[in-house]
Amino acid sequence: MPPKEPPKKWKQPKGPKPIQRKNKNVIGLGKAIAHARKRENEVQFLPDGEMRFTVDKHEANWVKLRSVTQESALDEFLSTAELADKDFAADRHSSVKIIRMDSGNEDARSQGFLMSNSQRKKLNDKQRHYAKNLIVPRRPQWNESMTRFQLERLEKEAFLEWRRKLASLQENNEDLLLTPFERNIEVWRQLWRVVERSDLVVQIVDARDPLLFRSVDLEAYVKEIDDRKQNLLLVNKADLLTLKQRIMWAKYFISRNISFTFFSAARANEILEIQKEQGDDYVHKEEEEEIITEIDGEKVDDEVLAKIKILKIDQLEELFLSKAPNEPLITPLPGRESLIQIGLVGYPNVGKSSTINALVGSKKVSVSSTPGKTKHFQTIKLSDRVMLCDCPGLVFPNFAYNKGELVCNGVLPIDQLRDYIGPSSIVAERIPKFYLEAVYGIHIKTKSVEEGGDGKTPTAQELLVAYARARGYMTQGFGAADESRASRYILKDYVNGKLLYINPPPHLEDDSLYTKEECAEFNKDLYTFENLPKTRQEQLAEAAKNKGIDTLDLARDLSKLTFSAHIGQANDNEEATSVTHGGKQAALYNAAEDLDREFFQMNSVQGKSTTPFHKLQHNNGGGKKHNKKNKKKKALASRDL
Repeated sequence: MPPKEPPKKWKQPKGPKPIQRKNKNVIGLGKAIAHARKRENEVQFLPDGEMRFTVDKHEANWVKLRSVTQESALDEFLSTAELADKDFAADRHSSVKIIRMDSGNEDARSQGFLMSNSQRKKLNDKQRHYAKNLIVPRRPQWNESMTRFQLERLEKEAFLEWRRKLASLQENNEDLLLTPFERNIEVWRQLWRVVERSDLVVQIVDARDPLLFRSVDLEAYVKEIDDRKQNLLLVNKADLLTLKQRIMWAKYFISRNISFTFFSAARANEILEIQKEQGDDYVHKEEEEEIITEIDGEKVDDEVLAKIKILKIDQLEELFLSKAPNEPLITPLPGRESLIQIGLVGYPNVGKSSTINALVGSKKVSVSSTPGKTKHFQTIKLSDRVMLCDCPGLVFPNFAYNKGELVCNGVLPIDQLRDYIGPSSIVAERIPKFYLEAVYGIHIKTKSVEEGGDGKTPTAQELLVAYARARGYMTQGFGAADESRASRYILKDYVNGKLLYINPPPHLEDDSLYTKEECAEFNKDLYTFENLPKTRQEQLAEAAKNKGIDTLDLARDLSKLTFSAHIGQANDNEEATSVTHGGKQAALYNAAEDLDREFFQMNSVQGKSTTPFHKLQHNNGGGKKHNKKNKKKKALASRDL
C-alpha cells in the first residue's frame, strides 16, 4: 500500500491575469521628449572607432532668443558665469556673498521722481559726460577659417567685457540710472547680422522722445563695419507733434548733422485700410497745415520747412533708395539677384512692425509674408531693388532720470508695475490739471497753499483718488479708492498717446535741457478743446451752451461746467464737485478733514459753548455707558402691565 502523500498547504487562489490593453495615448509625447533628451548628449562611435558627441543644449529658438532686459542678482550671476565659461561648486559651509552689478542708491532713485530744474541740470551734465560709455557690443573680428566654437567663444568674451563696462559705469556712479538693456547675446547676434548685411540702417524712434530711443553708438558701429554704409533716423508717430514742435526738432537734427525724416505708420496703415474698402479709385487728400515762417520772432529756414513734412509710404521708399549707396555693398551669391538691403532697428513698441506692414501693404503683398513678433531677423522683398531686413526689437543702454520715466516711455511694462506713485506723479506734473479733468470728466480736488499744496498741480494721490472714485474702483473692506487700478488705466493712456506730452529738444547753443516752464510752453498747444476725444467735445460743447459760453477756454471755463461725472449746477464763481461712489467709507482719503468738519461744525460755527466738550453731558439713556440696567427696568415694567 503506497504511503499517503502529505496534505498540500492551502494557498490563496490567484485572480485572473491582467489583460494587456493598448495604450490610448497614441502620440506618446512623454516618451518622445525623454527620447529626445537622451539623444542630446549621446555618444556615437563611428566605424573607424572615432568617438563623436555634442554638448549643445538644443534649446528651442524662442527660448534662446527670448528678450532679457532685467535680471535678479542670482540670474545675473549665473548668466555671467555662463558667458565666462566657468563652473562653480556650492559648499554649504562656505559664506557666499552675491554683489549686485547694478547696486546703487535705490532710495534716491525711487524718491527723486520730481526734480527741480537745478537738480535736473546737474544730473544731465553728468549724463552727457559719461554718454560716450553707452556703447553697443561689437562682434569680434572673424574669418572663414574659424570654427563655430571658436567664433562663439570670442563673441561671449566680447559680450562679457561689454557687460562688465556697463556694470562698472553704474557701480562707480550711483546717481546715474541706466535703462534696462538687452542682456541676451542671442538677440544681439541678430543685430550684428542685420548691420553687416545692410546698406542702410534705419533707426526707428518714438517722436515723443526721440533722443531716448536713439543709439548714437550704433550709428558709429555701422560706420566702423563699412564707411560706405549709411544711417537714417525715422521719427515715427510724428502725427502726434504739432507743426511748431516738428520745426523745433528739425532745427535740432539739422544743427547736429543727423539724417532724419518724419513718418506716421499708424496714419499710413489707416489710409491703406480705407483704400482696401473703397478700391484703387480712392485718393487720399492731405489736410493743409498752417505755414509757419517764424517762431518766437526768428525766421524758419527753407531747409527746415522742407524737412518737416510727414512722408507718405511711396515717399519713404524713395528716401530709402536715395540714402542708400547706388550699388549693393555685398556681392550676392551665385544665382541670386543684387538687392539694396535696408535694415530696420528699434526699441520694442516704437512702431517698427507697423512701418513694415505699411511698406509691405502698399505693394499688395500677401499678409502672410509680413513677419509678426519674431525673434529672428527676417528678410522681406519689397521690390525688385529693395530688400528689408527686420531686426528683433532691441533695448539699447541709455540714461534715465528715474524709473518713473522708464514706465511713462513704455520701456518698463505697466502690468508688472509695483511702485505706481512715481510714474503717476510725472503724469500729474506734465499734463495740466484742467486737461486731465476734461479728458476723464472728473474733478480733482487739490490742496490749497495753506494746506501744503499749490492749488494748481495735483499730486499723484489726488489724481488717482479722483479717477478711481469717479469710475467706482474701490478696494475691499472699507471701500477706499483703488489707486493701483486707476494708475494702470492712466499710465496706459499716457503711453498710448491719449494723454500727450512731447519732450522738447535740447537747446541748440549748449545742449542743455529745457526747464519745466519751457516744457509747459512747448506743449501748451496740445491741451486744447480740439485735441479732446469727440464724445468729450460734444459733452463740453453742450455744457458750455447751457452756461451761455460762446468761446470755451478749458483752462478758464472748465470749472464752471457740469458734464459727465460733475453734478449740480456750479455758479459762475464756484467750482463743480464730482460724484463719489461707495458711500461714506469711500472718502477715507479725506477722513481727517471730514472728522474735523463734523466735530467742530466748521460750516456753521456758533461760539455759544461755555463748557469744554469733554464735560458735556450727552443724552445716551441716563448717562449709563451700556444702558443695561435701564433696559431691565423697562422689561420688568412692561411685564407687570
